[in-house]
Amino acid sequence: MAIKLYNEEIKERFLSTYENEGSQYTLSHILSKAIYEESRLEKDLYDFNLSEIGEVIANAKPHSKSVAKSYGRFLTQYISWAIEEGLRKSNINPLKGINDSWFDDLVDNTKKIHYSEDEFYTLLEQLPNAQDQGFLFLLFHGIMGKSFSQIQPLTYNDVDWNNNEIYIKERDEKIKVSDRGMRYIENAYKAASYLNYDPETGGYKERPLLESDYIIKQASSPRSKEGSPVTVTTLYNRLNNIRTEFDLEHLTPIALRQSGMISLAAKILQEKIANGEEPKLSREDIKVIGDKYQASKIEVGEYSYYNRSLMKPFINAEKLKELYDIDFIEFGSDND
Repeated sequence: MAIKLYNEEIKERFLSTYENEGSQYTLSHILSKAIYEESRLEKDLYDFNLSEIGEVIANAKPHSKSVAKSYGRFLTQYISWAIEEGLRKSNINPLKGINDSWFDDLVDNTKKIHYSEDEFYTLLEQLPNAQDQGFLFLLFHGIMGKSFSQIQPLTYNDVDWNNNEIYIKERDEKIKVSDRGMRYIENAYKAASYLNYDPETGGYKERPLLESDYIIKQASSPRSKEGSPVTVTTLYNRLNNIRTEFDLEHLTPIALRQSGMISLAAKILQEKIANGEEPKLSREDIKVIGDKYQASKIEVGEYSYYNRSLMKPFINAEKLKELYDIDFIEFGSDND
C-alpha cells in the first residue's frame, strides 16, 4: 500500500540506506505520522524541535510508553541521518539524551473495545500486512465461524469478483461486500510476503507466503505445508501480534464482530432517520443483523428469534451515540 510522505524525495533517500524491505516499511510507516505537522509548519521533520516532535508522536496515538519510545527511536534515526547529510539547520538531535519520562505524556491511554466503521478502516490502513487487513475485514463483516472455520477454507474461486460477493461454504451463503472490501480481499490474496512484528526491536521480519488459492495464506516455515489452509494457531498469533504492536488490548474476534453489528445497526437507523422514522430497531431489523452475523437464537417450540439481550450490551444508546452520534430509542417490541 502506498504511504504518503512529506518531502518524499529526501525521505526516500534516507530509506534507501536500509537494505531490508521490512526496515524500510517500518521507517516509512513511522515517518508518515509526521505529515500533518510537517504540512502545518511547512518544514521537514528533520528541522523539528523537541516540542514539535512530541506532537508528531502524540498524534500517532501510541497506546503504551514502549510504542511511544519506539516511535521516538525511529525518528531519532531520521534526524541523525539528516544531520550527517547537512540538511538540519542545527547539528543537535533533540531526541538524544532525553529522559524516558518525556514519553509519559504522549501516550494515549484510551482502551478501545468497539470501533465505528471509519475508525475500523483507519486501523486497517495502519496495518503493514495485506493479509491482516483482509483477515480483520472478514471478522468485522461477520465471516468467522467457530475457530475461524469460515475463513480458513476461503479461496479465490469463492469470491465473485464481478459482483462483489463472497461465498461462505459453511453457511452455503453469499455475502455482499463493498468495493473497498473487495480491494482488501484482493490484496490479501495477492500478497507474496508477511511482515512479522518483533516486539523487542519494534521492527519486522519478512517471510514469504506459500502460494495457494486460499485468500488467507500460510507463511513459509519448517512446519507449514504447501497447499494447506492457514492454521487456527497462525490466525490467533497474527491477531496477537497486532494487539502487541499497536497495544490494542481488547482487539478480539468477538469485539470486531460486535463492532460490525453496531455498524450495521447504525446504517439501518440512519436510513430510518433520513426517512423521518423513529430511530429504533424492529424485530425485522434485528433479524437482518442476526442473519448476517449468525447471532444466538431463542427457541420456543417451532418459533425462534434472535436473543436481543445478548446484543444490548453493545448495541445500545450509549454506544451508538459514541460511535455514530445517533440518538437511539433502543429496541422496538417483538410486535414492531
